[in-house]
Amino acid sequence: MPATPYKPAAIRPNDGLYDDDIATNLAETFDYCINDGGLDGQQVARAFIASGLAEQFERQNPVYVAGKSGFELASLLATYMRVPFPEFPASRYDRSPDYWAGWSVAWFQLKTGRPYRAAFDSFSYKDLREMYHPLHEADESKFIEVLQQKLDALNANRPTRLRSMREAFGLSQSELAHRANVGLRAIQMYEQRNKDINHAQASTLYRLSRVLGCGMEDLLER
Repeated sequence: MPATPYKPAAIRPNDGLYDDDIATNLAETFDYCINDGGLDGQQVARAFIASGLAEQFERQNPVYVAGKSGFELASLLATYMRVPFPEFPASRYDRSPDYWAGWSVAWFQLKTGRPYRAAFDSFSYKDLREMYHPLHEADESKFIEVLQQKLDALNANRPTRLRSMREAFGLSQSELAHRANVGLRAIQMYEQRNKDINHAQASTLYRLSRVLGCGMEDLLER
């Protein structure tokens, strides 16, 4: 599978039609990659994003989420990673912690609409897998709740992309406001996350990006 630029899907086009297929296939993909292929979980998570397979799952492309088995998807990732992979899956009866991790992250994406990158970029695969205890006996909604709380806590302490861009460019908030013809209060609220820059007018994003020498999408929060 060729690598493609990562663009998180913004919609769920099939209204839940493939939800169970998505969760099962992602669970099996991680299970087979790690427990049959002997691959490192963190590398598998990164390959899932970088290969473009995560985008196909977010877009609920039936070719991938329903038309292929978890073992076939695991083989695709192994091919992308250029590592050997067994021809046939091993027989197993119990669901592993890796199966649970894939299943839970899939439901997190389905229920919140947040891209897979939100989980895999913010936490190591080991961190996510270790949530197996004590959450594996709970409904997946509990995993979603806990992971959402962890992400919110991380984001609260992380500077916004606007602030990072502005500081890298060596501008104060007032200087950026003047050059971009954007209200100082608006910039302050965007940087404090009291106002969602993802919902800013295109003209505002355009003026800010021109001053900061970046693309409009570079200012959006993921």
